[in-house]
Amino acid sequence: MASPNFSRLLPTALSCVLTVAVWSTVAEAGGRPDDESKNWFGDFSGGWAFPEGNSGDFLDDDWMISGGATYWPSDWPVGLNFGVGYSKWDFSDDAVRAINAAIIADPSNSGTIDGGDVESWQLTVNAIWGPGNESNGFYLTGGVGAYFLDATVTETGLVYYPPFCDPWYWWWCYPGGVGVGSIPTGSDSTTEIGYNLGIGYSLEAGEGQFFIEAKYHFIDTDTDELTYVPLTFGFRW
Repeated sequence: MASPNFSRLLPTALSCVLTVAVWSTVAEAGGRPDDESKNWFGDFSGGWAFPEGNSGDFLDDDWMISGGATYWPSDWPVGLNFGVGYSKWDFSDDAVRAINAAIIADPSNSGTIDGGDVESWQLTVNAIWGPGNESNGFYLTGGVGAYFLDATVTETGLVYYPPFCDPWYWWWCYPGGVGVGSIPTGSDSTTEIGYNLGIGYSLEAGEGQFFIEAKYHFIDTDTDELTYVPLTFGFRW
């Protein structure tokens, strides 16, 4: 029996959680740290990013990190988060086979690849809404962003590694030489506008908050759509 693909279930699960959250936030809402003396709050988080839809067919799940700052005066019902994030996904085996098939079918190309990846740097501006006066609880978030995407394909070959000496212990050196490594054979990059929508849960911790957050990101490129859902854990202070 085939095992379920949990990453494909995330959008449905996220929709269900959003529905429950809308009803529950009146009684238990969070988002803003419980510090009325501050308007600005920093945050940092990390977790796992799950490509969805067509993106899940050619990219593997991988890690993500993000950080930023939130402007949220105590008398505002909504805060504004300015964030930067980085994620990277390796090409799946199916994607590598599809690219090699396209190379073979094109008489102007030759050779094969055995790997590749897509990197994403994102700058986002999000609204955060958590009705009520409690620091703990659910909150909703959504916004737009600029996404810099860089895709690279590679093949395995012999590469030269230069020697390296430790800058502190100059007598400790690693000899260079020739060994097996990944050689980039092609790349493409683009900057696109996208949007995201998500839900989080915050838990008061000292002068700040621990939080868990899931967001659906949608980026419409010239060739295809890139969609993914990062599940991240972080701290806001």
